[in-house]
Amino acid sequence: MASKYTVHRSRLQRAQQGRVQLAIAILDHRRGPNLDEAIAWYRTNLNHSLFVVTEGEVETLVERYPEINFISFATWTTIGERINAVANECGANYFLITRSDLYLARFDGSRLFSTGYDRIAWAAVIANSHKEIVPSLRFPSLGGDPFGVDSDFPLLDEARAVRTLYPVMGLGLYDRAVFQRLRGFDEKIESDYYQLVDWGIRSALIGHRVLASSALLMQFIDRESVIEDRSERAGTNRCYTKALSFKKKKDGSITLQKPRRALFDREVWKGEVRSRLRWQVKEDLPSLVASWAKEGS
Repeated sequence: MASKYTVHRSRLQRAQQGRVQLAIAILDHRRGPNLDEAIAWYRTNLNHSLFVVTEGEVETLVERYPEINFISFATWTTIGERINAVANECGANYFLITRSDLYLARFDGSRLFSTGYDRIAWAAVIANSHKEIVPSLRFPSLGGDPFGVDSDFPLLDEARAVRTLYPVMGLGLYDRAVFQRLRGFDEKIESDYYQLVDWGIRSALIGHRVLASSALLMQFIDRESVIEDRSERAGTNRCYTKALSFKKKKDGSITLQKPRRALFDREVWKGEVRSRLRWQVKEDLPSLVASWAKEGS
């Protein structure tokens, strides 16, 4: 998790370092009135340690909101890098990722923090500007080349949770300690989508679960659809190599296998797959897909 940002900490956050249960991070989307409205809403309705993640100069914002923490990147950066920065700096047990261009329509803390669920993160159920729920569940499949990620509509029952591969657009509530043990998002992948897929598959292969529930519901202010850019960019083979390098044998043990050359990244194979992940992984991708299908039946 490389440091490519500056942090402006509020006096309160410095005093509370290490003693905060929940931090809230607003990812700033095109600065403007939406950011001011979002800050005002969270200060009034969900008064926890508050961070704003943005770009460029923030002196004016720091002067206007001295009680808020700011993480500022010099230039545009990926969702994964921004969330990694929040995990590095927030000092809380859990952190919520939201955006300045949406509303937090529902946050049922009693259920989201319940010990009755085995999860490393809650993925937000997402609604568009017309209050229509969009397909925000994600699950792996073997229908693509080399694999696919399919979508479905989430349940609208607060009392029930459904497994999902990753929080769409990173929007969700994360267990910070587990997130950091998993080394967060891979910043060498230059794609929001493949960063999220890589994190989701890597987490699932190790045995962790991401759950979605309408106990955490977010609604976009102006957006009518939620479309992910799934085009391949630099570093995509890092995702493929980590997802495809394991084979589960009949006795349940895991062995290594190199993906085909077109999908292979030697650096991540040597530096992560062979040295670390091979000792943590409990499934291969086919068995993961099969267990997902069985769980959903």
